Amino acid sequence: MEFNGGGILQEKKNIRPTFSAEHIYGGALLAICSNDFICFYDWAECRLIRRIDVNVKACSQKAYFTITSGDLVAIASDSSFYILKYNRDTVVSHFNSGMPSDEQGVEDAFELLHEINERVRTGIWVGDCFIYNNSSWRLNYCVGGEVTTMFHLDRPMYLLGYLASQSRVYLIDKEFNVMGYTLLLNLIEYKTLVMRGDFQRASEILPLIPQEHYNSVARFLEARGMLEDALEVATDPDYRFDLAIQLGRLGTAKEIASEVQSETKWKQLGELAMSNGKVFWLPLIVY
Repeated sequence: MEFNGGGILQEKKNIRPTFSAEHIYGGALLAICSNDFICFYDWAECRLIRRIDVNVKACSQKAYFTITSGDLVAIASDSSFYILKYNRDTVVSHFNSGMPSDEQGVEDAFELLHEINERVRTGIWVGDCFIYNNSSWRLNYCVGGEVTTMFHLDRPMYLLGYLASQSRVYLIDKEFNVMGYTLLLNLIEYKTLVMRGDFQRASEILPLIPQEHYNSVARFLEARGMLEDALEVATDPDYRFDLAIQLGRLGTAKEIASEVQSETKWKQLGELAMSNGKVFWLPLIVY
């Protein structure tokens, strides 16, 4: 539909699916679901982009133009949800080539990035971050396939949206009570940049994150195998000691052990020195 000069809607294109449409979702593409599959169409020409065979319970699309040039789609099924990337350039090249499409659409239109074994109740996109609550009523967010639990909700609630100006996610319950929970946009952006390998920009964002979140950031980095970076960011002495031991950083581990005066840590340090063949360290290690 489009407006003519008199402000009246006129039909521009139409889609006549050959199946019974159970759900319709908007976003960067038009998504129409049956009980067994979902079809994506472009808005301008109403062409079939891709059919994906999955029992869809919900679909959430995010078109973003600030950090990346691609589109992300979250598709929720009975027991899992899937994060897919829409390959816009591939689709445009296919249609420009004049090649015909079959009933499945453009073969490489979407790329499966992540499959998360959780049942989504409600979800929204904030940039590259998918915020959702699951069947256990945990409020989670997912960046690059990494899931973090923000809060354990004490009752069924439903996501309303995210206010970037307040860095808060808002939910509502069945009695229309509205609750807000803090989610720092800088933290989301930092994790997104790390996942993309843009460490220079991530290092510029890190100082903007409050230090009380640094241990959480360090654990995120550790999960990505970035132990050196995790050690630099972590602030908790026990956690920093564990990282130093994993890295074999005897000097750093000794400094931390001296600060906290833990007999257990001195023993771990002694065992590490012996296993590394650095017996000359043993006189410096006091239990």
